[in-house]
Formats: sequence, structure tokens, C-alpha cells
Amino acid sequence: MSTRSEHHTVPLSVLLKRELAIEKIERPEIVHGQASQSKKGEDFTLLKTECERVVGDGVSTYSVFGLFDGHNGSAAAIYSKENLLNNVLAAIPSDLNRDEWVAALPRALVAGFVKTDKDFQAKAQTSGTTVTFMIIEGWVLTVASVGDSRCTLESSEGGIYYLSADHRLESNEEERERIIASGGEVGRLNTGGGAEIGPLRCWPGGLCLSRSIGDMDVGEFIVPVPHVKQVKLSSTGGRVIISSDGVWDALSAETAYDCCRGMPVETAAAQIVKEAVQSKGLRDDTTCIVIDVLPREKPSTALPPPKKQVKGMFKSMFRKRSSESSSHFEREYNEPDVVEELFEEGSAMLSERLDSKYPVCNMFKLFVCAICQIEIQPREGVSIYAGSSNRGKLRAWDGPFLCSSCTEKKEAMEGKRSSGDRHSSGSD
Repeated sequence: MSTRSEHHTVPLSVLLKRELAIEKIERPEIVHGQASQSKKGEDFTLLKTECERVVGDGVSTYSVFGLFDGHNGSAAAIYSKENLLNNVLAAIPSDLNRDEWVAALPRALVAGFVKTDKDFQAKAQTSGTTVTFMIIEGWVLTVASVGDSRCTLESSEGGIYYLSADHRLESNEEERERIIASGGEVGRLNTGGGAEIGPLRCWPGGLCLSRSIGDMDVGEFIVPVPHVKQVKLSSTGGRVIISSDGVWDALSAETAYDCCRGMPVETAAAQIVKEAVQSKGLRDDTTCIVIDVLPREKPSTALPPPKKQVKGMFKSMFRKRSSESSSHFEREYNEPDVVEELFEEGSAMLSERLDSKYPVCNMFKLFVCAICQIEIQPREGVSIYAGSSNRGKLRAWDGPFLCSSCTEKKEAMEGKRSSGDRHSSGSD
């Protein structure tokens, strides 16, 4: 009894201080820098550190980095920068613990991207934007992307990883097939007389990307549903580069990391932009964000040179999360340079991205629209599986549910509405 009594007399303030100390040791230090050379003035960035998951506790912090490369004007990029994060956070249930919150991010990012696109298109503006959006919580990096900006990672041991997808029609056959199946046309610019030039584009509209936010004049088969990848770094950390296509059209990932080796983040970002512009000229807005994820005991001025260089292994180097693990975040690393893949999904189908079989499905409210988060009456909501021919054992009355407006958005993106029903403004 004496032991139990002594245990209960430990002041709460002491316990909180202990928890805070442990949290600080476990969490990395995040330092970042950015650089840009402007051609059209349509690139925008979002850089936020020390965001509080639980307001006021000073412990549950995360960082957010976003790159928005606009086209046909800057309105979509500005709107996404100002609204996307709030839309993502609104799709995460309250009162989740740390592990649950991180596990909920992939699904919430899908909902946030679609809602941002839906709300922006309601403004009847025709500009569009690529988005590469990363949330860092502890050693876990969650990246959502549409378009052709890219996010790459170099571990402290030298392995290079791609954390985003490329949605250019020229290089993505699967996306070309999806657009054609949804009612779009894919081809090059016809100059007359049968001559075709330039990259593959989607018609009407002539967009060379298959996914973006905005672009209502191209048709809703250009979808805002992001590719999402979630990885956990080892405690040795790493360096992340998020850049617009102005960088990646000129430099490979290996070249980008090699040219800024050992530099502080601000200098590194400026050097990458300089190298890209020198290589190809300033043909487009060229923007770069460099983020170092560092152990607390290491200096934060620059990521040290890697101990070894690993070339050409990229995706094969990921360690997959074990299905036997009871938590995403319990496992220890046997090797210091292993990056563990926790989640990856790139489907454009909402019925797959908002699946009720998702590990944290019980945390999502049943009678709230899974995209726009408005409350819906039980008989008003439409299951994301309604009309699906490949739902297995799932029933039409299984959630998640969408409101009527978001159901129309889903059907349009999946080519289930005739072109005359789409609120497209044509190809002007």
C-alpha cells in the first residue's frame, strides 16, 4: 500500500515536466530555408513551424511546408495557400492522441485537397495550381501532392527517396488512361496540317497535368485527389527538398543534393535555384524549400555530409511497415539509415481514398460529410460506395458518407456525369 500511495502523491506538474522532457528528446529539430527566382510571379510557399496540435500545451507541435505553383494566374495558388491547411485540420477528429492524429493525416489530406478545390471552383475562377504539401510530426513526414512539383528526401546516410508523385501526362501512362476513361482527350497541340508539337495535354483546356487544384475550364476529370506518402525517418534525420518544376526540369535529385552538400538551409536553397537557372535559364518561376530534420544534439546550421552515397536505389530502399506491429510508431530501427514507409496511396478514386477499412475509421464521425465536414442527416448522406461495382463485402449504407454537393463532385471526377452536366467554362 505504501508504494501505491507514494505513486499517487507525485504532483501533476512533475509528471508533465517529465513528459515534456521526454518529448523534447524524442522530437527532431526542424530548420528550413527557401529561395526563388520569379518569371511569372505564380509560385507561393507556406512555411509554418511549432504549430500546436493541442492548443496551449507547448508539446504537441508539428510543422507544415507547402509549395503552390500556379498557372493561368495566381488565384488558385493564393487560395490554396490560405485555406488548404485549415481544410485538412477540419477533417481530423478532435481528441485524438499523437499516434492516431498522425495516422489520420493521409485521409484528412485527401478530404482537405478536394474541399479546397471544390470551394475554389465555386468562385468561378479558371486558374489552377500544383500543390506539394508536407506535415512533419516528430520523425514522421506526410507528403500530399498534385501536379509536377516534387518532394525528395536524403537520409543522413545518403539514400535518396521520392516522397511525391509526378502527374504530368507525358510521363504518367496510368493517369492518361484514367482521363480518357473519364471523358477527357489526351493529345499534343495541333498546329494544323497534321503537325503536333509540345507535351501531351488534356483537352479541352490544354493542361499538361492530370491533377491540380482549380482548373475548372479543363473539366473535372483533372482531379484534386493527391498522392499521399507517409514515412518515418530514423533518429539520424535527413534533408528534404521541395521544389517547383523550374528546378526539377533542370536538375536531378542527386545533383540537387550534391550541389548544396554541407550548406545551411538558406544557402542550400539559394544554391539549388542558382544551379537550376544556370543550367536551363529562367524559363519559369523557380522555387526551392530546404528542410533539415535533425537530432536535437546536432548543430542546426547544416546537415553533415552523409557517411556513404547510395545511388539508384530510391523506392526499393523503403522498409515497409510490418503488419504485425500494433502501432505505426512502435518499431525500432536496426540500421541508422532506414526510412520506414508507413503509408502510400495514389488512387484518384474517393471510394478508395476515404475507405471505411482505413485503420482509424472508428475515429471519423458517421453523419458528417467526409469532405466538407458539414453535418448530414442519416437519410441525406450518400455512401462513397454507392454505385461502385468493386466494393466487395461493403454495403451501400456503409460509411463514410458525402453530402449531395460532394457526391456530385465525386461523380464528376470519376466520369459518371455527362460532359453537359459539368460546370466547365470551356477551353478558353
